[in-house]
Amino acid sequence: MEHYFYNFSQGVDIYNSLIELHRRHNHTFFLISAVGDLSRVSFKCPLNDKPVIFEKKLEIITLSGYVGSSESHLHISVSDENCSVFGGHLLSGTIVLKSLDVLIGGISDLGKTSISSSKYNPARVDIYVLPDCPWSKRALKLLDSSNIKYNSYVITNDEQYKNINNKTSISTFPQIFIDNKFIGGYSELSNMSLRGDL
Repeated sequence: MEHYFYNFSQGVDIYNSLIELHRRHNHTFFLISAVGDLSRVSFKCPLNDKPVIFEKKLEIITLSGYVGSSESHLHISVSDENCSVFGGHLLSGTIVLKSLDVLIGGISDLGKTSISSSKYNPARVDIYVLPDCPWSKRALKLLDSSNIKYNSYVITNDEQYKNINNKTSISTFPQIFIDNKFIGGYSELSNMSLRGDL
C-alpha cells in the first residue's frame, strides 16, 4: 500500500478533492486518518435521499471509507460547539474552514471479493444511477416497493461513466442489470413490474 499525506486548505471541497486525487493516482484510496475543521458539511443519512447541510464551525470526528474506479463510499461525522455529533454519507459541498490533514492509503488494481453465507440470498439486480437523477430515484423506489434486493452504484466521475458505457453503449440512467444481463432503464423495469415479471 502506498501512503499519501495531504493538507486541504481553506475553501477546499473535500469530496470533490478526493475524487480528483483518485483520478490523478488511479489507485483505490482508503481514508486512514483525518484531522481538521469545516465551515460547511453536506451529508446524506441512511434511507433518506435529501441532503443534510450545516453551515457553521465544525470539527471532524471521523472521515472514513474508500474511493475506487467503479464506486465510492465515504462517511463523515462532525461535532459542533456543543459537542453534538452527527454524520452520514459524505457529499460534495463539504468545505474546509482552516485546514484538514488527511492520510490516505492507495492500492492499485484492487478488486473486491464478496463473501456470503450459504443462507444468504444475494442481490440479483445491479443498478447504476446518477446523483439527483429523477428516473434513477424512481427506479430505486420501485425496487424498494417490490422488496427486491439490489446493489446500487452511484456514477460520480467520467471514469465510472466510461466503464459502464463500455458495457452498455447507453448514455441515459439508470442502467439496470438482472443476473448480470443488461435490461435497460426505468421504463424497462417499470414494464417488467406491470407484467408481474419482477
